[in-house]
Amino acid sequence: MFKEKLTRVVSNIDGALGCMLIGFDGIPIDSVWDNELPQMGAVAVELSNMLGKFRRLQIYDGGNIDEVSITTGPITTLARVVADEYLLILALAETADVGRGQTMLRLISPFVEKEML
Repeated sequence: MFKEKLTRVVSNIDGALGCMLIGFDGIPIDSVWDNELPQMGAVAVELSNMLGKFRRLQIYDGGNIDEVSITTGPITTLARVVADEYLLILALAETADVGRGQTMLRLISPFVEKEML
């Protein structure tokens, strides 16, 4: 269902390694990976946990956190909140354009949200 949109993100960014839609509960909804990256599932779960904690801090006027990035070795992972309960996660090689990755996640988010309704 979401694979087409995730594939579009990956195919439009040189150096994209994969993209995933995951719930804040850590359960993956759909994913697309160019290369087999078994550690990305674990990174995605940790990002969902971390963003969940940040979201709980909103009650202390910390503001909304809609997007984060984590760099682990040669991989930069971007995460963007979608529909308040899910994350779009994009893994990029060190040569990839991170700004383009952020833009692609922002552009695709409304379409993913619309399909979730």
